[in-house]
Amino acid sequence: MKKRTKINTLLVGVIVSLNMIGCETNVTQPNQTDEQPGLAITKSMDVVLSTSTDYSNHTLVLGYAEYITDPASDEAGGVVWFQKDLGNAQLSHDYVYQDPRSTWNDPEAGLTYGVKEGNQSSDVNLTNQIGWMHDSIKTWDNQACADLTLSENDVSDDTPGVVENFFNGGGINPGLIEANLTQVGFLSPAEFPYFAFNPNVLGVAFTLFWTDVNGVLTDIDNNGKIDVAFRELYYNDRYEWADNGLEGRQPNGQRIFDFPTVAIHEAGHGVSMAHFGNIGLKKGSLFAAPRSIMNAIYGGLLREPVGRDNGSFCSNWAQWPNN
Repeated sequence: MKKRTKINTLLVGVIVSLNMIGCETNVTQPNQTDEQPGLAITKSMDVVLSTSTDYSNHTLVLGYAEYITDPASDEAGGVVWFQKDLGNAQLSHDYVYQDPRSTWNDPEAGLTYGVKEGNQSSDVNLTNQIGWMHDSIKTWDNQACADLTLSENDVSDDTPGVVENFFNGGGINPGLIEANLTQVGFLSPAEFPYFAFNPNVLGVAFTLFWTDVNGVLTDIDNNGKIDVAFRELYYNDRYEWADNGLEGRQPNGQRIFDFPTVAIHEAGHGVSMAHFGNIGLKKGSLFAAPRSIMNAIYGGLLREPVGRDNGSFCSNWAQWPNN
């Protein structure tokens, strides 16, 4: 059930300072290897990170939000950037395998996920919402083309998400980070000011980056991609949700949205998938074509990746950790 109800009036100041916020983090350096002092060799010999570099002055910044919208609104889903790399002209971004700055990594699998069970919706047609928060991530992890192997971290049900805390005036608190990818769950507009100011958003994935001492977005594994620190997923409890097969406009006029469809979409963003498809207007509602889990507009029940979804995922993850 819902944990908190709070209305925050500091959002304007928060938005103004979005790309100005960073927090110091304490970094534990990995052990040096006997073969090559000063280097940590991962399971892939192509991925080599220097341990002689001091990362303790690297900070976290809110990078961007990817969101999916209600098709009956006049707003298509998209991306809002809070922090762009203007120095190196890098357009892509991804996780760093065994990132020495990230104490929430798994030393073997490399990437972790968590599900907070404290932010559940009371919608009557949700029968297994926590199960679907897990399964939406496993949908991508189980793709045969990649050896992603996300491992689950224990996460607290009683603490807010990092981005939730940020939008409620608490700044970016590294102490709240518990995994590379966290399902924070359902929040109302009163609990999460982002939804209050973005009422058409069904679900949203936030990505946070690392910056160095000069405020430049980092690429410590030198793969030409900005380093992703972690991501969080949120769902708007302003809407009526179901996971029991009910979907669309009901006889009583109520509109119901399929939660597994949106959860798999947001989990796709969690593993670096972007939006796909063209947006059009039909009978007063927006739609996307061709149909895909990663469409920026909700298009009805769809609970597995199709076509371009699979191709995009495999092209990015088939060579992990050499992304």
